Parts: sequence; C-alpha cells; structure tokens
Amino acid sequence: MKDEMQHVLLERIQRYDQTALAEVYDRYFDQIYRYIYYRINDSEGAADIASEVFFALLTTVKRKKPPRTSLLGWLYTVARNLTADYIKKKGRTVPLIEEIVSDERELSDHAHWVQMIPALNKSFSQLTDEQQHVIALRFGLGMSLAETAKLLDKTVGSIKSLQHRALASLARMMPPQEVNRDER
Repeated sequence: MKDEMQHVLLERIQRYDQTALAEVYDRYFDQIYRYIYYRINDSEGAADIASEVFFALLTTVKRKKPPRTSLLGWLYTVARNLTADYIKKKGRTVPLIEEIVSDERELSDHAHWVQMIPALNKSFSQLTDEQQHVIALRFGLGMSLAETAKLLDKTVGSIKSLQHRALASLARMMPPQEVNRDER
C-alpha cells in the first residue's frame, strides 16, 4: 500500500502537480529532518539542509528531471549528499545523538555512557559515508533491514554486511576501556 501511494505521488510530481509537491513536503520533511539531525546533531543546520532537499526536488521537477523510480530513495540520497557537504564545510566531527543514554540506567552506567559519547562521535565520523548512512537509517530512524535495503536499492544481505562492518569498525576504534568495560 505504501509503495503504491509513493508510486502515485511520484507520477503526480513528474507532471509538476503543485499539490503533490506540497504533500511530499508534509509527508517526508520530518523523516528527512530526523535523519539529518542524527548525522549532525544541530537542529538549525538539520532544518536548513532538509529545506535544501525539498528545494532540490522542486528544482529538478522544474527542469523536467524528477526522480524516476523511488521518491523516498531520491530524498535520502540528496539528504545524504547535502549532509556530507555540510560536514566537510564545517570541518567538524559528526556527533551522535546523546539520547542513546537511557534514563533507566543506573547512575554509574549513565556516567559511563556520557563519557563515551565523544569517543563514539569521533569513531562514527571515521566510518565511510555509506556506513554512516546505514547506521543513521537503522539506528537513528529505526528502519528495518528490509526497509533500509529497499530504500538504498540494495539486498538485505549487503545492508547486514555494511552494518556489521560499521559496527566492527566502531568497536575497533573505541578506546579499549570503553569496549571492554564489563571485563574490568
């Protein structure tokens, strides 16, 4: 049902249906914003980049070169590229959302996680863009393997592999005391 609705919306956009463009913005802005925010942890920057994504959609439609197959995939690809450009311009690390720290943890665990965030941020920024993209979709937006694979036009196996390599890289890059905390 969702796919059919996206397909109809895509067809309407290709005909430069103004109502369809507004519907795309209303339907997907929050999702794109959350993805970008997860990558840069800057609400103003995320809002600006998300707006640029939808401006790019409008521009491509006006030039009669709208997305052809996957509207949501196109939006995420543009968001990914604009986010990467933003990170390069800022010349800073990509922070992870600090909400990974659960309110239900014991105080010592909470303090440990808070101290670990800078190391995670640094490690995350050293992943490949594609690995960051998969981690942001899977853990930042909570997409399933199948949803992520479909969005990126890859197999579930390749998404699992990318995710595994990203998590393994993160584990290797983390300081030993952070990775093996329970063994102390």
